Amino acid sequence: MEEIDKKNKIIKSLSTTSDYILILTEDSFLIFEKIDTSHGKLVFWSTLFSISNLQLNKSKKKTVINFYDDESNSDYLLKLKVDNILLFRDSLVKKMRNLKIKVESQKLFKGQILKRLSEREIRSMKIVDIEKNIQELKERIIKGEINEYTINTFTALCGKATEYYAEAGNEKYKEYNEMIKNILKLEGVDEHTKKIET
Repeated sequence: MEEIDKKNKIIKSLSTTSDYILILTEDSFLIFEKIDTSHGKLVFWSTLFSISNLQLNKSKKKTVINFYDDESNSDYLLKLKVDNILLFRDSLVKKMRNLKIKVESQKLFKGQILKRLSEREIRSMKIVDIEKNIQELKERIIKGEINEYTINTFTALCGKATEYYAEAGNEKYKEYNEMIKNILKLEGVDEHTKKIET
């Protein structure tokens, strides 16, 4: 295994000379650094519910996994080199499906990336783009893509739209308030909703 990163910040650098053990439980992802034959030190863990993206390079036996941290509303990026990478992927996907976590497969072409919105982008976004992203996220949630990123980003964007139209004296703000209420009523959504202090 190579390293564990956080966007723009190294969480933990893993020495390539050390041995690591990757363990997938029924709902968690753990990495231990071997200390000796019977002991290890936990260097990374996350729930499988926090995985938001996985990309593989079969020829180089490398994987990049995004974990969404609900408390900090940010992504953790995990880069690993795994010998039996296809077995790892299949095991991970099977466990996620057993937990009823929606798993999608998408082939990426060279130069193509899967875009996620940052808090900074949301703050500076124009209303036209806010509404476009709200609609896209709403469709993804209704189709069953219920995770911390989709729910919290949808809620944040609806909040921005509500604020924009309320300040402009436009009754359209009520439409976004109602939209949030309806989405929050969907099964499984409440457990992924970040607590917002008012």
